[in-house]
Amino acid sequence: MTLRVATVLSARDWESSLVTRARETAEIRLVLRAYLPEEIEQQAGRIDVVVAGAETSWVTPARIGAWRRCGLRVIGVYPAGDGPARHRLTAAGVDEAVPDDLPVSSLARTVCLQRPAAPPPDAGTASAPVVAVTGPRGAPGRTEVALALAWRWSRARRTLLIDLDLTAPGIAVRLGRPPRPDVIDAADGVHATGVIPIASIQQCNGLALVVGSHRVESERPDRNAEIDVITAARQVTDLVVVDAGLRSGDDVLLRSADRVVLVAEASPSGLVRAARMTGEWEGPPPDLVLNRVRRREADDVLRAARRWTGLEPAALVPERPAVGAASRSARSPDRALRRALAALESPQ
Repeated sequence: MTLRVATVLSARDWESSLVTRARETAEIRLVLRAYLPEEIEQQAGRIDVVVAGAETSWVTPARIGAWRRCGLRVIGVYPAGDGPARHRLTAAGVDEAVPDDLPVSSLARTVCLQRPAAPPPDAGTASAPVVAVTGPRGAPGRTEVALALAWRWSRARRTLLIDLDLTAPGIAVRLGRPPRPDVIDAADGVHATGVIPIASIQQCNGLALVVGSHRVESERPDRNAEIDVITAARQVTDLVVVDAGLRSGDDVLLRSADRVVLVAEASPSGLVRAARMTGEWEGPPPDLVLNRVRRREADDVLRAARRWTGLEPAALVPERPAVGAASRSARSPDRALRRALAALESPQ
């Protein structure tokens, strides 16, 4: 299906470049260049995606909300480097916010990714539970915890580990796996057929993997593609573990997971960062894992974690050289880490 696209007329180069791209290729079909706000609502039945710039005064949260209620996907374009403009678009509920210096080929790809994924052939079968692993900034150990959980649970049931850390994907490097095929290849397959291509799933000692994307930022999967990949993954395995990387507490991926594991470093700065994250949390409380806990400070760390995050820690990972050494190699997570995470039972 070729997506039908409407743009909001703009004097900035992104709009004319996208129009030219649509006319010269078959990637997308341009059906409207809107000058007045009501034009899009009036023709919503023949539009799939709206691409609008933050520089247009009438592209307001209320207008974006109206487009969304009409069933339209919305891509907002903001001036490169203008953080407040980007925040206004994301707060308004756009499906994707991109800078206006994004190459037109990447902008067209972002539009194409708004296409709904093909339904899986066996959509009626049971769905596997999803465990998302996240944590605040500062490298608290999200990837190693996600890997250790998936490694442990894969001994008893089919487990698929997906690297959706968009800023620092580390599973491929951590396990010495090739960078391709990656999660973008998986997303392309899901959009075409409704299932994750077998070729996109790598293997490492019995653990199935979809490694993260190390491509340029403009080619990384958007949030719709992320959810499509996870939805397809639930149909082909018994358990899905997602290394979600750094996320906000209201992120759609975290809200859609069956369980969320929040990894925090057992230090004053680590607990403050975790407290900030839990302060904006939406949905059921996460399982808090405290990482790099010094034995003599364990009681103090527990009290501080309860006070600052409002959560009862589910697991304490000791600070041991062997745990760190394992994380810098291509071997399995250290046994001490896996033992510490035994308190987190595999979801049913």
